[in-house]
Amino acid sequence: MNVVKRDSTHPTAAFSLLILLSAAILVTHGVPVQAADKMVGGEFATKGIVTSTVGPNDAKGQPASVLTFTDDEVKKLRDGHYSAALLFQTSSDWADAVTRGAEDEFKTLGVEIAGLSNSNFSASDQAHAVQTIMAKKPSGIVTWPINPDELSPALKKAAEAGVKLALISNMPSGFQQGKDYTGLVGDDLYAMGQKTADNLAKAMGGEGELGFLYFDANAYVVNQRDAAFRTTIEKNYPNIKIIPAGFSDPNHVYQVASALILQHPKIKAIYAPWADPASGALQAVRAAHRDDIAVGTMDLSNTVAVSLVTDGPVKALTVDDPYSIGKSLAAVIGYGLLGKDAPAYIGVPAIAITKDNILQAYADSYHASPPPEVTKALGK
Repeated sequence: MNVVKRDSTHPTAAFSLLILLSAAILVTHGVPVQAADKMVGGEFATKGIVTSTVGPNDAKGQPASVLTFTDDEVKKLRDGHYSAALLFQTSSDWADAVTRGAEDEFKTLGVEIAGLSNSNFSASDQAHAVQTIMAKKPSGIVTWPINPDELSPALKKAAEAGVKLALISNMPSGFQQGKDYTGLVGDDLYAMGQKTADNLAKAMGGEGELGFLYFDANAYVVNQRDAAFRTTIEKNYPNIKIIPAGFSDPNHVYQVASALILQHPKIKAIYAPWADPASGALQAVRAAHRDDIAVGTMDLSNTVAVSLVTDGPVKALTVDDPYSIGKSLAAVIGYGLLGKDAPAYIGVPAIAITKDNILQAYADSYHASPPPEVTKALGK
């Protein structure tokens, strides 16, 4: 019997005026510290302590390799004529890699793709996408919730109709595995934050002011990674001063980061939670003519990759394995369709990216070719 296995593995006057007006976007905190298990969103990002990876509901993370199917199970899935939809919150290089992984695994399992959409970071559009895809009667839905609680009613209705749900990185409050969803897939949250923190601190020489752009919204995985980054800096680098600034929309990070640079001219580095907001931070650094500011982030995109390999501002970059995340999400749907219990949380490894391994990361983690700018800069 064969077993199908998954790998675990220019400032101008106008510009200055804009930034002064944008300073109001910076988020400040004066809320008393609560117990860590009661803190969520931006409060957890700025006050929570993370020293290991724990999934939602205290789930212990397991590697993707635990998701396996026998030949008979694959045949049963293929004979079932099932379909699944992929509903993402935005389009990005990372999301594209997740899609490739899911599509490849669904093809192996004989599951058709019922639909693919992104909601441009609009929670209401994402809820509408769930409602719309239900007209096609999918057997499963893979989704990456923007605002999990706003999406909850639509997902609840889908689950009640028998649709199997595989969630990326985030889960609505009160959802119960086996009843409301089949499984959740993310990454090694602590390692993502810790590796980014160590490498950005190294770029700073272990001292100075650090702009901490954290995600000020309830998104479990991002909040955990933000807190892991901050915890590592606070614990291991006492000579680094963290200056927090929150955002809830990646499209506004340019303004937030620009205001941060203007208000704190001694800043030596800026952290952004993932590649999209990091692009906004890079724009702000360039607009302020502050190429001396190092940028650290997580997840690979062509923009941050080019900056890293051309000795631009990006000095710390940590990635997970979005292709494996996609394959795992599809496998979780397969588990649900077979009536098998899926692990509560699948976490893929974290990899610190350098010039030496970035091409391999594109090949292994993204199953994509690097942009010409990257290969040219590396002399390949």
